[in-house]
Amino acid sequence: MRRIGAWVVCVAAAAGAWAQAPEKCAIEGRVVNALTGAPLKKTIVWVEPFSPTRGVNQEPSVTGPSTTTDAQGRFRLEDIDAGSYFLSARRTGYLNQGYGAEEPDVVGPPVKLAAGERRGDVTLKLTPQALLYGKVTDEDGEAVPDAHVTVFRISYAGGRKQFEAESTTVSQADGSVVIGNVAPGRYYLGASLRDNYAPTFYPATSDPAAAAAVVVAAGAEVRGLDIRLHKARTYSIRGRGPANTSLHLIPRNDLFATRATFGANTTAEGRFEFTGVLPGRYTIAGDNDTAVFAMTGNLPMPASAAVPESVLPAVVEVSDSDVDDVVLPTGQTLTIQGGFAGGRTDGRAEIALVPPGDFPSGLPTYTAQPRGESRFQFQEVLPGTYQVSVDGLGGGLYVKAVRFAGRDITNQDLDLVPGASGALEITLAADGGEITGTARGADGKALPGALVQVWPVDGQGARSLKADESGAFHFRGLPPADYRVIAWEALDDDLAGYPPFRARFEAQAAEVKVAEQGRENVDVTAVARAASAVEAAKLR
Repeated sequence: MRRIGAWVVCVAAAAGAWAQAPEKCAIEGRVVNALTGAPLKKTIVWVEPFSPTRGVNQEPSVTGPSTTTDAQGRFRLEDIDAGSYFLSARRTGYLNQGYGAEEPDVVGPPVKLAAGERRGDVTLKLTPQALLYGKVTDEDGEAVPDAHVTVFRISYAGGRKQFEAESTTVSQADGSVVIGNVAPGRYYLGASLRDNYAPTFYPATSDPAAAAAVVVAAGAEVRGLDIRLHKARTYSIRGRGPANTSLHLIPRNDLFATRATFGANTTAEGRFEFTGVLPGRYTIAGDNDTAVFAMTGNLPMPASAAVPESVLPAVVEVSDSDVDDVVLPTGQTLTIQGGFAGGRTDGRAEIALVPPGDFPSGLPTYTAQPRGESRFQFQEVLPGTYQVSVDGLGGGLYVKAVRFAGRDITNQDLDLVPGASGALEITLAADGGEITGTARGADGKALPGALVQVWPVDGQGARSLKADESGAFHFRGLPPADYRVIAWEALDDDLAGYPPFRARFEAQAAEVKVAEQGRENVDVTAVARAASAVEAAKLR
């Protein structure tokens, strides 16, 4: 009898536990062609948890439940926990699309699911890819195979206007080129070939500022994009450096976010030669993966990346003759120890030494993460001038002061001369303020997913995040100061980070004074998509 009673109690307890288990959610709907409305089968649909710092132009990754549409373009996502999510879709021949986004390749506003909610009739409209057709020819109109053809767009990353490569392909044996997966927008085409040809932009200019823009509509097939290469006289750069060392020659053209490099090796006697060099300014760097990745526009490598030779970057200018007798400067690389004081990070902070001006000196960017929440180290750092950047502190912390070798360099550059030594001490403070609020549209309604920015009135560095499903935003760890707060209905995050553009809308930003441990609340009316588009067009 006791056994039966115990069994009944266990069943009752289990039933209670089951009753308390959170109910799962589901989303169902369909995916269609944005231009024709036709259903799209074999489309991958997925959700990923909402994050206010999710970049508006980053490639989404499948981090939550996913599924594939059927022959009628229908899908059903199940077993989703309650919460806020981005909903996205992708298919071959089409551009990625976020649910609720106004354009392709952008995550849309977040979707909030209550426990047990079954959301139906969701429609995602995918934009067909555009295709670009062209041909590369020489000065006589004959086909040029194996030319590198790059599609550029105007970018504002790094706080300045520049050409950024979207995609690159190689011309075929008949000189023809086909470029796919192109989103609607405004682009520039460039072709390059090492054999005594200058880089040429569509239709036939070596000056990127004179390149003709190619306006691409959704799903368009743009033909006749023929590029005629120009012959150019090239020169050589010769000199001496450490023996048996790999070198890179990197164009110093600030108009481009990415840069092609030339390679050469020094002999046992230390001699080197770069051939086929066009007129212009260049940096010669050693085979330092960190430096090469930083200077060619790719992501910086970890600070622990190996530096086989301590070749300091050297600037060389080529005009109308060969450059001889270049002597590469060398020096001992530096190890910089550092630590945090005044607060403990959560271990996810990242400290960076960044050359000022993005690419004025040819120096790399070095990054490090703290060990044991407080100490960090930069290894094999080339002497030079850097800015100290700290991100991802969390916990409401902010940088209050920076000292190197006992000297206060807060808001100043870190000048690392050859042989420099000393500790880099970063003082944190937890008395930062907060700004909360709601982003709203012109109609006064909350604007989920709006891009919200805050920056000091007397500075340019802005922090950005996306408003949640109710239009709410929350900035933490703000140093005491006067701030401007602005929201954008829809805007490229690179463009929002471009100070000359943002300055055009300062009158629409709210001004907020933040005191130590202060918490301010402000509602902001977002800049309309059409208004920001008009001003963006003036920058081109």
